[in-house]
Amino acid sequence: MAELFPVVRGRMGGRDYYLGKMSFQELVAKVSLYSEIENNPTLEAQLQREITDRSRDMTEYLKRQEERFYGAIIVATWGGNPEYLPVRMEDHPLLDDDFEFGLLKLNGRADFFALDGQHRLQSIKEAIRERPELRHEEVSVLFVTHERTEEGNIRTRRLFHTLNRYAKKTTTGENVVLDEDNVVAIGTRRLLGSGIGALDQASVSIKRKNVLKRETDVFTSLAALFDFSSLVLEPVYRFRSDKDYLRFRPAAEDVENVFGALRSLWGVMEGSIKELRDVAQAGVQPGSLREPDGNPARGHLLFRPLGLKLFGDVVARLGFLRAELPVERCEAVDPQLWSELVAEARRLPLVMGELPWQGTILRGDRIVTSGYRMALRLALHMLDISTEHPDTLVADYQKYLEDDGAVLPEKVP
Repeated sequence: MAELFPVVRGRMGGRDYYLGKMSFQELVAKVSLYSEIENNPTLEAQLQREITDRSRDMTEYLKRQEERFYGAIIVATWGGNPEYLPVRMEDHPLLDDDFEFGLLKLNGRADFFALDGQHRLQSIKEAIRERPELRHEEVSVLFVTHERTEEGNIRTRRLFHTLNRYAKKTTTGENVVLDEDNVVAIGTRRLLGSGIGALDQASVSIKRKNVLKRETDVFTSLAALFDFSSLVLEPVYRFRSDKDYLRFRPAAEDVENVFGALRSLWGVMEGSIKELRDVAQAGVQPGSLREPDGNPARGHLLFRPLGLKLFGDVVARLGFLRAELPVERCEAVDPQLWSELVAEARRLPLVMGELPWQGTILRGDRIVTSGYRMALRLALHMLDISTEHPDTLVADYQKYLEDDGAVLPEKVP
């Protein structure tokens, strides 16, 4: 018996494709993973494990997010003698002959393989197993035909490779802009334009994690700001103990309290760090504080994305030592807590050319991300809150610097 799928036909790169839809139940019943087309059991098993591992979070999304939505899954039809049957729209004057609506007819047995969207397919399989009522949900499907010939296999392999090779993930900054569920992302995004002068929307870069030298008007990146927020909030709320909490939007009161906590922290920082006030109130360009007169060693730690993250990590480590933390999940935070933590963290030098930043994240005139861990370890030692033995730390420090005579920096008063 022939199968019929209502579709809209399109063409790109010398290939016809057909846009239709399937219910979750139909998709799971008909569509297999692309690895099976290779007839390689080892490859198939390996890919299946990888896909299952990566699709677990997506399964939870389908099960718990009422506003769930997936983009189209690209499916190759293998066999079935596919035939496109146009449907005329004579009684719809607004639709001309260029609108190619019709039926994709499969006259024989056809196999379906997901070329793009394999993780989505796997998550749908798991989701309807655990929530059978989801089987009636529908997802868009892009059909492409695949011939059972060597030439057909080559064309399909090339298409599979192209779809996966050129797929571009969204950046951390773009995720923070778009995420409506992660309460830390929401709070971080709301900081922009919230009255903190250094966090004006125009002064925070979305595209990259770093800040280019020519971007003199940019304070930091949204990715670095998100990392900072995640670090400083962890000792307060312990989000990592319940990762699901960050995957589903909490109550409006929780959102306001998390944003309020971040906003009050930045208020404390702006009030206690002159350079942040200079940007906010005196119109000083962030770039001039990042590299005064072109000298990165005179630059301010917080005006480097890596430095901002490090400062947040130090504040977080200090927070973990507080007996009164964590507080109840997403309750309001007393600004006095931030005042005390920032004051403790500010005992460290904030100039890049001083220890513990010089020689770790600043090597010569270059920022070195691989020095992050060593810089943090030295910072904790200087604040006298390190939990590791000094002999271990100094040995690692000497190895890092390739200097057997290097000594640990003095602890700050």
